Amino acid sequence: MLLLELPDISMKIAVIGAGIAGITFARQLAENANVTVFEKSRGYGGRMSVRRSGHWQFDHGAQFFTARSQQFRQLIEELARQDIVAQWHPKITTIQPGKKPFRREWFEPHYVAKPSMNALVKFMAIQLDVRLQTPVIEIAQQGSGWLLKDADGKGLGNYDFVVCAQPAPQCYELLKDHFAEATRLLQPNYSPCFALMLGFSKPLHLNFDAAVVRESPLGWLGLSTSRPGRIDSNAIVAHSNNEWAKESFEQSLELVQKELLNATQEVLGKHVAKLVHVELHRWRYARVEQALELEFLIDREKGLAACGDWCLGNRVEDAFLSGLALGKQLEG
Repeated sequence: MLLLELPDISMKIAVIGAGIAGITFARQLAENANVTVFEKSRGYGGRMSVRRSGHWQFDHGAQFFTARSQQFRQLIEELARQDIVAQWHPKITTIQPGKKPFRREWFEPHYVAKPSMNALVKFMAIQLDVRLQTPVIEIAQQGSGWLLKDADGKGLGNYDFVVCAQPAPQCYELLKDHFAEATRLLQPNYSPCFALMLGFSKPLHLNFDAAVVRESPLGWLGLSTSRPGRIDSNAIVAHSNNEWAKESFEQSLELVQKELLNATQEVLGKHVAKLVHVELHRWRYARVEQALELEFLIDREKGLAACGDWCLGNRVEDAFLSGLALGKQLEG
């Protein structure tokens, strides 16, 4: 099997994962090939996902992103003109038991998407063929291409080229029997995180919009209403400390939720009395601790590739740059 140097519209390419890496890649090649994106979840964004419950809305994954490369800045400027992205100017404090809170400053622009973090990816996916709630569990070589299968073994179509844009361990499980670069997928290291989503009956009048928390199971607290374009939903997202999450990952979700609620109460005090809604999400692959330090992985002979933030780092921009670089590579 040998991939043509320049894709043409008859070439069928499957992308597995509708996060920013997969959508960036698909967008890059959509005019030159027949690209289909498969996403196991019911929404776009991967770790830029949003959770809605009643009138509450939670950006329970990535809290913001920065733009340091020219390519990503150009995208952010385009999306800002479309009113999809805005700069975030929160009042941020650092909270540590036994010490007086102090104000933090950001020394570069920080952005959020509007009206939710996954709006960035959804906008980029306009006019792409994206199939949500369609997990790809297996790929099998068939003729000169690949047959994709779902959890029931049902075929999802034959493709000339397959790109996995999921966390590296998930790419490994999918590609390990076929991919010449499979062992490299074992190199990136991750730390987990828990996201506690809290809905309140009345507005919270705090002296901060977001807080970095030290010496606590918590690592971050963010008020949803402080973000541009959000509804007045009286919601807070509390992220656990990554090291604490690593130690607590196999505990019952009930115990984890209880401990994080106790930690949150220490920060919010009397405001917890207004709490009426609680949800917990466990992110197994929350933060890339050790990246591959390559833009992507590709096996041209087999027609397989993988991309994601884990190639370059742990930021939203790293996922974008990985998907973009792979797309340009296939363009020739």
